[in-house]
Amino acid sequence: MRVILTALSIAGMLAAPAVAEPLRVATLLPSVADAVAKLPPSKAVLVATVRRNLHEPTPAGIIDLGTPHAPSLERLAEAQADLVVAEQRLHGTQADQLGAGKAELLLIDTSSIDATLGGLVQVAARADAAPEMEAQVAIARRSLETLRLAEPVPTLALFATPGAFLAVTDATWIGDLMGRLGFTSVAPAAPHGGAMPGYVPLSDETLAALRPELLLLLSHGDPARVQAEFMRRLEGGPWEGLRQSARRGVHVLDPVLFQSNPGLDIAAAGRALTALVSPNGDGAP
Repeated sequence: MRVILTALSIAGMLAAPAVAEPLRVATLLPSVADAVAKLPPSKAVLVATVRRNLHEPTPAGIIDLGTPHAPSLERLAEAQADLVVAEQRLHGTQADQLGAGKAELLLIDTSSIDATLGGLVQVAARADAAPEMEAQVAIARRSLETLRLAEPVPTLALFATPGAFLAVTDATWIGDLMGRLGFTSVAPAAPHGGAMPGYVPLSDETLAALRPELLLLLSHGDPARVQAEFMRRLEGGPWEGLRQSARRGVHVLDPVLFQSNPGLDIAAAGRALTALVSPNGDGAP
């Protein structure tokens, strides 16, 4: 009898369906890495990602792919991912290289809030976890809806590197977020294409004619150095009019929130922006 039961047990084990392995995800976008971490580990696991900034390595056990603008293709191949997620405007020209091997390549659009959140749902769907991500997205959307300003604020946001300043337009996730919250951009519209889609170089003459009430700086590099250079330019010369019109101040945005698209943490970026013009400094409209 014991032999018969053992045989039946073995037969049952052989007939049991195989447990699906979690989807192995590699991404060139920090926001996707954050989103994958919120999915059930039985459905998706992060195996490789880029650095959020040059001085912050990836977590232990996660392959370091370098930076979003110069990812390591060699290390990406080492990750043996099932899915590689990248940004369509930033990485589209590398599609053939990123999609080499067995991995599926998913290019998502992060130029707006809707596109960013929709892209995260696309990623989750590949792991059969779309409902879980849709719940997270719904929370982010509801949080954003509570942050809109009562009155519009004319704003100029600049992406700054030492020696160069580019206007942030509505064709970027930051510009789209600003518009949703009620920050009215005074920057001209961005031309299509270019090395940095959505960012516009402005001449001194163009800048001198702008009259924002609020000046925002997004620094690439040392924020203190960038701010010092910008403040120097505002003292006299063609940029002095910007300083005079910016009655709500000049602010350097927190690189942790604004150097890369925050994805599901978009409401945190929204609260940081609205806090700049809130009488209580708490982000309340």
